[in-house]
Amino acid sequence: MKGTRVLKNGVHMESLSGLLIFADCGEKLLKRLGRLGTEVHAKARQVLAREGEPGREFYVISEGLADVYIGAKKVTTLERGDFFGEMSLVDGKPRSASVVATTPITLYVFDPREFFTLLNDFPPVSRKILEGLATRIRHADDAILHEETSEEERLTIVS
Repeated sequence: MKGTRVLKNGVHMESLSGLLIFADCGEKLLKRLGRLGTEVHAKARQVLAREGEPGREFYVISEGLADVYIGAKKVTTLERGDFFGEMSLVDGKPRSASVVATTPITLYVFDPREFFTLLNDFPPVSRKILEGLATRIRHADDAILHEETSEEERLTIVS
């Protein structure tokens, strides 16, 4: 394709810059980013990360959908531009949820060394990861508050 810039890992620069997590990276950072990570394709229903297992990768979804489960409960669906796997790499604890592809999916996968390079050398990406973590914490807080409110309402009705 004329005018398309392909990076060393075979990924088109426009493909990376079109993902929210990498959108604020300039051309210089995108070229460096092209030396990190691996593009991976998975089938629908393939388990991408399993709750309770050690986390060894950080994933960014390029195409497709994946469901997130805590236990047997589906908690959300991830789509293009979403990412997962960072919590286990940051704190060294097992995965907190399972992620299962619901459609054929394309991901950019970063090993621990590459992930920490992203955090240390790519400030725009670090900010997006922090924003993502903050959003997840707020959603978890909201869910806890909603459960507590529902329990209080049930107790009030019973009284």
